[in-house]
Amino acid sequence: MFLFSIADEADYKIDGNPNRYFFNVESSGALKPENIVIMGIAALKKKLSDLQTHLATELHADAQ
Repeated sequence: MFLFSIADEADYKIDGNPNRYFFNVESSGALKPENIVIMGIAALKKKLSDLQTHLATELHADAQ
């Protein structure tokens, strides 16, 4: 489960390296917030994969 309490938040350090991100997900109730996040990550991964494929194709075409 993705639930954290306010006590789980780390102190802010301007020169620190973040290892946790806290955000709120609002839903009408049709989907669980966890599913919304998982589906969003899946969509982002697909878009990044498509971009990587497109850039590799362009690089290959430019090399010829």
